Amino acid sequence: MNKTDCLMRVTTLLCGVLALVWSGGPVARADFIYGPPTKVPNVSRPGASEPRISPDGLELYFVCFADSACPELWVARRSKIRDLWGTAVRVELPAGSARPIFDTACPSFDGLELYFGEGYPGLIVNTRLPCPAAPSGYGSGDLWVSRRTAKDTPWGKPQNLGPVLNTANFEGCPSISADGLSLYFASQRPGGYGYIDLYMTTRQSTDDAWGPPVNLGAPINTWNSEATPFISPDGLSLYYAVGDVQADIYVSTRATTSASWGTPVPFEPVSSSAAEWFLSFSTGDSTLYFTRQNDVFRPMTYDVWQVEVLPLADFNGDGKSDEKDYLTMTQHWGQDYGGCDIGPRPLGDGVLDVQDLIVFLETTEGRDVALSPPPHAAEVAPDVILQWTSPAFAPTSDIYLGISREAVTRADRANPQDVLVSKAQVGTTYDPEGLLDYSRTYYWRVDFVIPGPTPTIYAGPVLSFTTHAFAYPIQNVIATASPVKTVDGSGLDPSDGHSTDVRDMWQSTMAAPHWIQFQFDQAYSLHELWVWNSNQLIEPFIGFGARTVKIEYSTDGTAWTALANVPEFARAPGKPGYVPNTTVNFGGVSA
Repeated sequence: MNKTDCLMRVTTLLCGVLALVWSGGPVARADFIYGPPTKVPNVSRPGASEPRISPDGLELYFVCFADSACPELWVARRSKIRDLWGTAVRVELPAGSARPIFDTACPSFDGLELYFGEGYPGLIVNTRLPCPAAPSGYGSGDLWVSRRTAKDTPWGKPQNLGPVLNTANFEGCPSISADGLSLYFASQRPGGYGYIDLYMTTRQSTDDAWGPPVNLGAPINTWNSEATPFISPDGLSLYYAVGDVQADIYVSTRATTSASWGTPVPFEPVSSSAAEWFLSFSTGDSTLYFTRQNDVFRPMTYDVWQVEVLPLADFNGDGKSDEKDYLTMTQHWGQDYGGCDIGPRPLGDGVLDVQDLIVFLETTEGRDVALSPPPHAAEVAPDVILQWTSPAFAPTSDIYLGISREAVTRADRANPQDVLVSKAQVGTTYDPEGLLDYSRTYYWRVDFVIPGPTPTIYAGPVLSFTTHAFAYPIQNVIATASPVKTVDGSGLDPSDGHSTDVRDMWQSTMAAPHWIQFQFDQAYSLHELWVWNSNQLIEPFIGFGARTVKIEYSTDGTAWTALANVPEFARAPGKPGYVPNTTVNFGGVSA
C-alpha cells in the first residue's frame, strides 16, 4: 500500500483629494477622513517605538526601552482585525541571538520570516544606553532574519543577511514587499546622497539569495537623512522618514511596480511639531501605525501612535453617499480610477474592483459586508451557496454565474448568454442547482436592481472562485509500524506502476497480526485507498501480499469504527509497472 487519497468538502495612496472627471457627469472624487492621532491602547507605553503591523493585521511588533537597559522586541496580537490589541508580550528569541535595537521587526507576507536591524547609526550611537554587541556582525548595524515553521510557533535564531547587504557601516529599518522579492532598508554605506539613504535589494525567488543593493536615488534620497521605509502591500507607495532630530514622514508613489518613484510629498495625517517615524499599515485594517517622539535623544519620550482612516463615498460631491455614487463606480469597474478608489482599507490600491464595493457598502450600510466565496477563493466546495450584501436602495438582484469571464462580464437581461441564473431575486443568497464541477474556475456577478416599469440596474464587478479537486493525495501522513514505504511513493514510476524490487516494499515482521496505522495532519473526508500488494517476482507462485484485511477509522485515535465492505486484496502480478488492482471505497468517512 503506497498511496492514500481523500475527498475534502471543504496602494496607491490618495493624499488628500484626487479629482477626476468622467464624461457626462460632475466631478467625482474619492477622499478620506483622518482621525486625530492617538496612542495605541494596550500597546502604548513610555519608550515604545517603531511599530510594524503584520500583513494579516493580527500582530503588531514594536521595540520598547522601558524595562531594560537595551531595547527589546515586543508583540501584541488579536484574533480579528477589528478587535483591540491584546496585552503585549516580549518576543523571546533563542539565546545568543541578535536583538533589534534601532528598529523593529518586519514580518513577511506569509508571517514566517521576520526581518530586523541590529545597531545604531554612527551619529547617535553614543547617546544610547550601552548594549551588548550582536554576534557575527559586520558593522555598527546589520540586517538579520529570523524564521518560524508556523504562525503559532516561536521564532528561530536569527541569521545575519551577510556581506552582500551588510557593510562596516549602519544598515537597518528593513521592509519586505508582499511578494517577498524586494527588501527596502536604510544604510550609511559610502556613495549615498546624504547621511542615511534608502536602498533596495531583490531576488528572483524566495529560495534565492538577495542581490547587491541599489540606491533608490533621486527624488527619494537627498542631502538629508532618509530612513524607516515601508513599502505598501501593493508595492505602489513608499513611506519613509526624512530628517534626523525633527523627522517627518513622506510618501512617494508610482503607477506600476516597474515604474520610477514620483516626487515625495509630506504625509500630513501624522505630522506634528514632534518627530514621526516608522509608519505602517495592513490591507483590510483602517488604522495607520507610527512612532512619535518629542526628543530624539531621550528614549522615554517615544511612543506608539495610530490614526484611523475613514473613506468618503460621496463621489459626486452632493453631500450624500447613495445610488448616484454607486452608479459612478459601476462605470469604472476594473479601471485605474482614483475617483472612487476607497478600497481596500485603509487607503485604496489604484484599481476599482470588489474591494471598493465592499468598503462602499460598509460605509453606506453601516454593517459588515457578506461576500462568499471571497474574491479569488480556491478550494471552494462544489455545493457552495453564493452570498452577498445588497445596498438598501436596491431590494432585488440579478445573479450571473458561469465558467466564461467574458460571458459573465458582457451578459445582461437583453443578452443573458446562458449565465443569467436568477432575475429580480429578493434575498441575498443563491444556491446553484446541483453540484458545480470539480477543479473548475467560476465567475459570478451580482447586479443590484431597483424594480419598476423600467428597472434601474447597477452592474456589479465580476468575481471568481475555483472549486476543489474531486480527490487528491494526502501529503502529510505518519505511518506507524515502520512502513514508511507505504506512503512515500517508493517504487512508483510516473504512471503509478510499481517495481518488483523488494527494497521498494514494506516487509512486515513474522509476528501476527500484521498492521499499519496511518495518521494525518488533520481530519479529512476520505474518498478511497489505492493498494499495491507485494509485487515480488515470485508472487504468481507464492503470494506474500495481504489478502483479508480489516480497516478501522477514527477522528481522535481513541474511538475506532470498522469500515464496511472492505474487499479482498488482489494478488500482485509480480511484474514491473504493476498498477493498483484493489481500491477501498471510504465513502467520505471522516478520519
